[in-house]
Amino acid sequence: MKKVKQSLITAGCVSIGSQLYINVFSDDFIIALAVVIFGICLQIYPALNPIKLSILTGICSPFFRCIVLWINSGNWAESADAALPDIIFYFCFGIIFYFLYYKNPNKNYTLFWTTLVLCDALSNAAELAFMNGISYVNPTVLGTLFMIAMVRAILILMICLAIDSYKSLLTKEEHELRYKKLMVMASVFDSEVYFMKKGIIEIEDVMKKAFLLYHEMDNEKFPEELHTLTLDIAKDVHEIKKGYIRVIKGLQDNFLSDIKITSLSIRDLVNILETDVEELIKQKNKDIEFITKLQEDFIVKEHYILMSILRNIVINAIDAIPGEKKGTIQLELWKNKEEQSYDFRITDNGSGIRKEDMDIIFAPGFSTKFDEATGDINRGIGLTLVKDLVEKEFNGSIVVETQADEYTQFDVLIPISCFEEN
Repeated sequence: MKKVKQSLITAGCVSIGSQLYINVFSDDFIIALAVVIFGICLQIYPALNPIKLSILTGICSPFFRCIVLWINSGNWAESADAALPDIIFYFCFGIIFYFLYYKNPNKNYTLFWTTLVLCDALSNAAELAFMNGISYVNPTVLGTLFMIAMVRAILILMICLAIDSYKSLLTKEEHELRYKKLMVMASVFDSEVYFMKKGIIEIEDVMKKAFLLYHEMDNEKFPEELHTLTLDIAKDVHEIKKGYIRVIKGLQDNFLSDIKITSLSIRDLVNILETDVEELIKQKNKDIEFITKLQEDFIVKEHYILMSILRNIVINAIDAIPGEKKGTIQLELWKNKEEQSYDFRITDNGSGIRKEDMDIIFAPGFSTKFDEATGDINRGIGLTLVKDLVEKEFNGSIVVETQADEYTQFDVLIPISCFEEN
């Protein structure tokens, strides 16, 4: 079905292009734009058989031209005599192109241009010979035909190169977008793995306490049911721990290891973050401008961790800006010489943080994100994760300033020694 559609598009475009032409040698012999369109279609639709395509085009284009001439002149016979020889041109063009280029396994632009020149010149020569006899096609006529063919072939080649360049650009942009999304996804998974590893430590503690309780109950006079229950709890917790380990190993071995990048410049990291943030803003259907101002550039080895820190703070900022408000989120970076650290400052003009919540915003489970429609509440690990990563992974600090209904400002201070100069 796809090939049929492409063939019909080619035949239609060539038929329309046949109306843009100049007369050469005689009033009935024309040099039309249709040949340029036909050559381009042969290149951009490589799966189409040139012979079949030339037969379809060789019928449609002359017939369309014949109708146009008949409408203008009112003489059907003269119109047919002028238009129908074009059939010879397209048939010859398709056959020559089929054997010289389509069947050749070593296709390249040089061969394509050479084939176009030969197809154009020889097909025009065949059409002239059909109209006026073989003797009419002398060296002078052939020379003119080859000159016209080379000019048209150059035009076709330039357009095809431009189309290929455009396709390559689109493909490159698509790959870059996928890469950026993959990087963000990896940072999210990396954060989840970090929390799961912390969870394993807590699970081990629960398992030890349950097993200790089992032994203590063994020495005391407790009902057998409680004695058995404590052992079952210890076993179940152990199975949960094994499940966590399997998930972590699966993520690290099958996903994170495949896209592990040893280092990334801060500018590239922020560029990836920008792409993700713009997508999040669109999804939430908010009018928010995300601005970045970087005064420094350096290499980040733990880029997944830094991405998680910045992304979580920015997501909180997006959620803090009411849907009806014109929002602004700004990420700034500069070197704090006094603290010997890099200062990542993220500011938003959202609803701010209540004073009574300031002391608990980093507490596990704290969240202000409650959906009244569904009753769902955010699990509240974003800022907990941020503080944990800043302090334990980078040995840094985080400071928050806020004003109700005006702004919230996060300053993440990370020692310069954690990064490499670019």
